[in-house]
Amino acid sequence: MQKRKYIIDPGSRFLSVYGDAVMYRQPNVALVRRGRTTEVLAYGNAALEFGTLPEHSVLVRPVSQGVVRQPDVLGAVLRKIFEQFIPLTPFRAVELYVIVPSGLGIVERENVEKAVAAGGYKDITLIEAALAFLPRFDGGDAMVADFGGGVTDVGVINSGGIVSAYTVDIAGDAVDEKIKNVLLQNKNFKIDSAAAERVKCAIGSLYTVDSSAVSVIGQDILDLRNKNYEITATQIAPAIHYCYSRIMDVMESLLTSLPRQKQEEVMLNGLYVAGGGAMMNGLTDYLQRGLRLPVYIDKDPETAVLRYAAKLVSDPRYSAVLGEKGK
Repeated sequence: MQKRKYIIDPGSRFLSVYGDAVMYRQPNVALVRRGRTTEVLAYGNAALEFGTLPEHSVLVRPVSQGVVRQPDVLGAVLRKIFEQFIPLTPFRAVELYVIVPSGLGIVERENVEKAVAAGGYKDITLIEAALAFLPRFDGGDAMVADFGGGVTDVGVINSGGIVSAYTVDIAGDAVDEKIKNVLLQNKNFKIDSAAAERVKCAIGSLYTVDSSAVSVIGQDILDLRNKNYEITATQIAPAIHYCYSRIMDVMESLLTSLPRQKQEEVMLNGLYVAGGGAMMNGLTDYLQRGLRLPVYIDKDPETAVLRYAAKLVSDPRYSAVLGEKGK
């Protein structure tokens, strides 16, 4: 019986399931009521759209900074998703491949497997995010970076798999927090994380000169009144540059730690960037100036990991790499 293969990406911000005509991608959040068991009342967008939460219920984000903090909640959500998109039948063999950050420890990996297995399937293989990009290259050493919501994965890969990889705990969520802090400290203006995300997406920029602006509602902490305040790209620039410069420092360290021959190959083949954070305005120029190598951003960066992982698990050429690195 030919097995059907699905890619699961339990990210800090979005939970994704991809494969065999299935493309599920929604916020990784659940409305939960706890008792003797964990009852998931709603998940994804449906959970966020509740006006008034039911009694004894709470909104839960089961994954943060790339780590599954609440396997029971994630498992319950996946069980519902599988029932809808990948129902268990005796005539349908299924393999699940789960994207994980490169820096996860043994216990953290076990939590991922436990959560996914709670959905009803046992044939599970973990794939480090950097390895998923292997089908993008022809075999030479190249650098990859996945700018996620909770973590950023940076690695060097070749036809043999991962040469070296790091997970940085700075990503989209950290940028939002830094924007909040900068506005609070410099403008005495308080906004929530959702507003910071909207500001980042609207006017976030790595260009030194950017006149973009956006209005957002927040609280003036001096008079405790809610106000509509115009925020400029210049005002939040320190937050953006702080986070992305730290990620680029890791990239530089990774590059300089390579043997000279591999450094030269990476400088030739360049850096391939994906993930939601890859859409930051000016990122290509910023990385090219800082690292002095070609930079390529995927045309659909938010789904790049899923798409390339699907190619990875479907192509027999990579079976040996998956056998050595996947489990």
